[in-house]
Amino acid sequence: MNRKQRRAYDKQIGKENTDRLSEQISLFNKIPKKCDACQKDFDKADKDMVLSWNVVVKQEVVRLFCPECIKKTKELIDASTENR
Repeated sequence: MNRKQRRAYDKQIGKENTDRLSEQISLFNKIPKKCDACQKDFDKADKDMVLSWNVVVKQEVVRLFCPECIKKTKELIDASTENR
């Protein structure tokens, strides 16, 4: 993106939104290559994987979880709330 395009974009959507978008794009490069729970490989080029896996960002720490691990976690949470 050249300077003219960047200025037009800033003017159109606002400087704050542009800064937030830039920050989110930079965090995308920090996505791990494996699930943080089970170490299953993640392929950024696979559209189905990108749409089904979950990314959690907390204070600049990016974590990646596969659908199976998310499902297991939800089941454990549901089981623990039922026992109360």
